[in-house]
Amino acid sequence: MSVLGSGSSSPFLAADSFEMLDEGEGPAASAPPGPAAYESPFLRSYLRDGEDPAVDPEAEEFAAFLAELYEPGLDDALLRLAGEAAAEHAELESGDGGAVYTDPAAVRQLMDDRYAPLVRELESAIDAVAEAGGERALHAMDEIEVDTLFEAFAAPPGGHPPGSPSFEFLFGIGNVLKKVAKGAVGLAKRGLKVVANLALGPLLAKLKPIAVALLRKAVAAGLKWLPEGLRPYAQKLAERLPLLGAGETGDDTGRETVDATGDVRELQAEFGMRAADTVFADTEAAMDRPGAEYAREADRAAVRPDPVAELDRARERFIAELGAAEDGTDLTPQLEQFLPAALPVLKLALKLTGGRSMLVKTLAKFVAPLIRRFVGPTAAAALSRALVDAGLRLIHLEAGPEDERQAAGAAMASVVEDTVRGVAALPEHILADDTLLEGFVLEAFEQAAARNLPQILTEATYQDRPELREDLTLHGAWLPKPLRGRHRYRKYTRIPWVTVSPYQAAHIGTFCGLDLGDTLRSTLGYAPGAPVRARLHLYEAVPGTTLDSIMRGEGLEDPGGELSETPALHPLTPDAAALLLGEPALGEEAEARYMDGQLLGVGQRLYYLEAADASAAAAADPGAALATQPVAAPAPAARHTRAPASRPGRVRINLGCTDDTLRTELYLTEAEAQRLAAGLRQGRQAGQLLAPLIRPLRRRIRAALTGHRLRIVHGAVPPGAGAAALRTLPAGALNQLAVTVEEALTRGLATLLKDHREAFTAATEAPEDGATVRVVLKAAPVLARVRSVLDGRPERPGSPAAPATMNVTVTAGHATHRR
Repeated sequence: MSVLGSGSSSPFLAADSFEMLDEGEGPAASAPPGPAAYESPFLRSYLRDGEDPAVDPEAEEFAAFLAELYEPGLDDALLRLAGEAAAEHAELESGDGGAVYTDPAAVRQLMDDRYAPLVRELESAIDAVAEAGGERALHAMDEIEVDTLFEAFAAPPGGHPPGSPSFEFLFGIGNVLKKVAKGAVGLAKRGLKVVANLALGPLLAKLKPIAVALLRKAVAAGLKWLPEGLRPYAQKLAERLPLLGAGETGDDTGRETVDATGDVRELQAEFGMRAADTVFADTEAAMDRPGAEYAREADRAAVRPDPVAELDRARERFIAELGAAEDGTDLTPQLEQFLPAALPVLKLALKLTGGRSMLVKTLAKFVAPLIRRFVGPTAAAALSRALVDAGLRLIHLEAGPEDERQAAGAAMASVVEDTVRGVAALPEHILADDTLLEGFVLEAFEQAAARNLPQILTEATYQDRPELREDLTLHGAWLPKPLRGRHRYRKYTRIPWVTVSPYQAAHIGTFCGLDLGDTLRSTLGYAPGAPVRARLHLYEAVPGTTLDSIMRGEGLEDPGGELSETPALHPLTPDAAALLLGEPALGEEAEARYMDGQLLGVGQRLYYLEAADASAAAAADPGAALATQPVAAPAPAARHTRAPASRPGRVRINLGCTDDTLRTELYLTEAEAQRLAAGLRQGRQAGQLLAPLIRPLRRRIRAALTGHRLRIVHGAVPPGAGAAALRTLPAGALNQLAVTVEEALTRGLATLLKDHREAFTAATEAPEDGATVRVVLKAAPVLARVRSVLDGRPERPGSPAAPATMNVTVTAGHATHRR
């Protein structure tokens, strides 16, 4: 068996002080196969032994109850709360010499103290509702009474103004608990379960520890960012919903892209199941168990190991060892110490059972020869000079000689990590065969070197192997920020000027199904149709990166200090990179689950447009579409500020398969709502007003059907699995569903604009930004088809369907109530 470097050929292997030697080129490794198809145990059809497919009524009722608990605003609040905790932790690290960085007990105590007031406010709000409800029996209450009692959560608590993560969390929890109470009232009126004999106060007392545990788990997720998988949650859900069937409930390790962080939104799914378990318990004693179990899980989450922190510490050691090594040192032993920290984060070790130590040795043996020419004082000095030439001081403003050497080591550590990430996408049969693995490691190394190193090879080499560099004009490099300690993200060392025309903005997609033009006016304050002249900052996600961590690290805050809900960062896809820079290889294709503006994948790239003032734009040659020369970076204390922004337009979809009811919410941005209202005042017809909305509406519907803004109420589809469930539908059914949603929203808007003009204009005149239009379509035929597929039974022929009925309402602002 050969070792890389002896029989393999790569220009990077032959780099001698970054000049190519004249040697032949061996055969290139073939591209690794694509990821395995997504499969979820939640989506399997089910059959009772020896019977036709059938639905368990109690399981369906539990699934419907659980789906109705979902609160869209709570997802955003959990993410922002976790981001706030992560930022607090970062300040503790930098303010105490890093002592708490390595002391989990100290971190837990400090963060418990920091969030103790929020815990007290949460408990007080729940107690206030419980006291107001007193011993009022649930079966004697109605939904209006429940709404009134829960107004305690609507009043801004002391110290947490509306819009802050803490307030939004409390408000979101209040909405979920209100939905739990309303659902319990419905069950009690029918005499179902032990909850029928319970009062509101005792029920809330049982739910309070679950709410507190959710808060503690969100904070813990912010500190660790790779929370435990949902295997226990999935198993417990399968016990409650036998429709899910037996089988594995583990992580999908066949995915090519690894999540940069844990999906904090999964916490709401756990919380909802614990609350539903409480309401559906068979005895009053059993109602106490979900809260106790969830509290124990929160305790374990607070003290469990942090794989991202361990990777950070291992990376620091490896960079120090690179700096201390002599020219050409064999770093195999050092790699054997570093790689075990990267494997759990990249989930590579999960693919092979019992072979982790052997895999580490094999990878170290293959990777060590690849980096040998970049090790030692001579190579480090040359790489440092190349990084300075590539713009190091533009993103690390006070970089001295020591920082330059640190940057060289950090760049090589990034190459090693990305090489391992490339190997992580390989199927098991390649990982288990050293002969195959060697070639694929070389391929992954070349791709990683092209991504992370400046252009260190000769022009002749790049002409012969153009895939070994990412761009032709900018000649930058990706470097971590900060250089020392925990790497939060990578930033490209060039910050070019770009001019974005309205045509380009309309064809560059961004998060949430929007296009760039949808957000430029709110984030940069440009008028419709005006070209945007801006500096383009480029970023890349590493393990632990969130949008929030980039925004905080770069100072991307509103003047008031709050992070905006409108995306300021955008996905740098190949299309976006091509249109903005003419350099498609600088972009990275993003999977659908990373296009909702919350969850990122390791290696995902993003950009931020920093608006130029007139003098800066003139100095950068306003006549040119792109100035490739770097410009002076802002002073270290400066903050990139922008005008207060509104929410982006979004669609939420609820497919009620238990009652064949389609519920949709369309949030119209302030600009969209005001344009429609102005058209109504001018006497324009509904068709004229709606036509410009069709294209963005279709994008938002597609984004909703592939993301977390989709809910499916069905016994075989737990919260969070809606988009995966739709992928099991025949293409015709999926297309029909998208058309039905578009038709429902279009007809609903038309009804509002034709028959309820006063209600719509009144909503646009309220102080809240934008307006939310809700359309409820009952007896929707397409949902019967969806239900049949999810039931695992053939579509039912023939019986005439009941005529569909539609109800439309409009509310000022961004409203997220379900029914």
